[in-house]
Amino acid sequence: MWKWIVGCGFVLAAFGCASDVGEPIRGATSGIVNGRPTTDDPWAVAVVNLGFSGQGGLCSGSLVGNYGVVTAKHCVYRERSDGRWEATPVNELLVLVASDVTTSSGVMQRAEVHSVVSTPGVYSDADLNNGTDIAVVLLKSRFTGVTPIGVATSLPSSGAAARILGFGRTNDNEADDTSGVKHTGNTSILRAGSALIEAGGTSWTCQGDSGGPLLVSNRLVGVTSFGVGGCGTRSRHYFVSVPRHSAMVAMAQTFEPPCEPTTEVCNGIDDDCDGDVDPGCLGLGETCADDGDCGSSLCTTVDGAQVCARACDPRAAVAQCPFGFHCEATGCGTGVCAAGEGGVPDGEACTSNVECASGRCATVGGVARCGRQCNVGAEDCAPGLACEPEADGCGTCAPYDVVTVPLPFGAPCEGDGDCASGQCVSGEGAGGDFCTRSCGETGCGNGFHCRAGTCVRGALVPPGEACIHPDDCASGTSCVTVGPEQFCLADCGEGCEEGFSCEATASGMHCVPAGLSLGEPCASSEECRSGICAGVCTRICDSLACPEGFACTPAGDVSGCFPSSEPPPPEMMGGGGGGGCAVGASSPLPWLATGLVFVAVVRRRRRRR
Repeated sequence: MWKWIVGCGFVLAAFGCASDVGEPIRGATSGIVNGRPTTDDPWAVAVVNLGFSGQGGLCSGSLVGNYGVVTAKHCVYRERSDGRWEATPVNELLVLVASDVTTSSGVMQRAEVHSVVSTPGVYSDADLNNGTDIAVVLLKSRFTGVTPIGVATSLPSSGAAARILGFGRTNDNEADDTSGVKHTGNTSILRAGSALIEAGGTSWTCQGDSGGPLLVSNRLVGVTSFGVGGCGTRSRHYFVSVPRHSAMVAMAQTFEPPCEPTTEVCNGIDDDCDGDVDPGCLGLGETCADDGDCGSSLCTTVDGAQVCARACDPRAAVAQCPFGFHCEATGCGTGVCAAGEGGVPDGEACTSNVECASGRCATVGGVARCGRQCNVGAEDCAPGLACEPEADGCGTCAPYDVVTVPLPFGAPCEGDGDCASGQCVSGEGAGGDFCTRSCGETGCGNGFHCRAGTCVRGALVPPGEACIHPDDCASGTSCVTVGPEQFCLADCGEGCEEGFSCEATASGMHCVPAGLSLGEPCASSEECRSGICAGVCTRICDSLACPEGFACTPAGDVSGCFPSSEPPPPEMMGGGGGGGCAVGASSPLPWLATGLVFVAVVRRRRRRR
């Protein structure tokens, strides 16, 4: 798992047409992104854990006061290697007004953190169950020209139109890095309780959206907390109820950092408390004589010139320098913001530092490539890259095919010796072999789950979705044989929701999703239990093997399960006149009646990345 920024906002996991054998089942790999990028709503901010002394990450948040940001509690804590949680040091947190945190041009303003306040106690997954996964981040300085968002004082009504925003993933695919761009999308309130609000509609939250807003009537009513079953049509999405925490939010609305007037000096602080920071001081990149000349309090030699500079960490995946500057490494984990900004991504060829988005051009495998500095062994490079050690003790993020180190968890492999864990396993369905690891209490991370003591691809499966092992199913369901395949199903104890019927199975009475079975002829996707019709009912098999009697057949960017005895038909048949694509709506999921069910399900599905 990439520990830094992986992915953006809101996804619609709909699947389209396959015109003939080998043609794509369109839209199935990356989904139809039903959120939309936005440069509006500057109060919707990014909350970044820089990870200098541990695991970093990206969250979202809402500016509710001049100096106060509401976010998720798990965004301001970090999980240690022993599975325990601890507060993230405030000097490792940064709040950004941005539309794209991966480029300096997309970051308009930044603020350091004064302090953090959260609900009582160190974070635990019980906070998800209890609706206490909320915190406020209090800033040292205010953002210029940004109006805070209003806050709701009462719960919304079921069915109310709502909107979500965040910097998270636009795809449930762990390897598809589309991260750090602010997106917004439409949803609606399904049910609202004093602790948690459930919302669902045409857009969904995903990893990286943690702490982001749920808005009704353009007022903050919920904070993105967790999801069950991935980020697509059959997933469920939960938000902490903001009205319940009105006292904490009110503090964020009114907080101002203490200011004791002193003599104004060039240090990036309003020393005399007059609201004007560093009047008359030199800006970044301007020629200087000593530190006292610079608003950044640093006058140093950069590329042969004595200029005002700012310290930065070249290992950070989030742009730490303003527009027009890049972080130029001066040592292992140290750097200064230097003039010039490139766009070449890590792993691609380069000739100079200024060409690279990371600000660093290094020779790896005999070729000069853009490569961010990294912590050796930390697995904090982007998917497809690993940290190749350098002589100074740091490393460079470089492509898998040129590094000399064992490959990280999730990387493609050919044998056990390729992997840092010593475990290379066969992928299921159309998935190739990959480096895995043993699991248990430590979990597997986003995009994977623990099956029989080993991490396998794919999130825990929600009710009504296919499975091949009992460990594939979210808590409260079992992997049950129905027709030619198996599904994660709840028993009929309290009745079944719309779209499911109580049927006898070999394992007892279960709520079975309506629709035709895999391989049965169909005219539209609505007819199929899987929600995908390609002449016969099929399902995607990129990470889950097909049942006996079916073959996982390539269909463009994805693969589908088709009867082994015959090829898939030449066209996916539509449900309306004129043919074309027909994508059926997913069946509703059974309500998880008690909050206790949530804990086991969501441990690895918090919306933080």
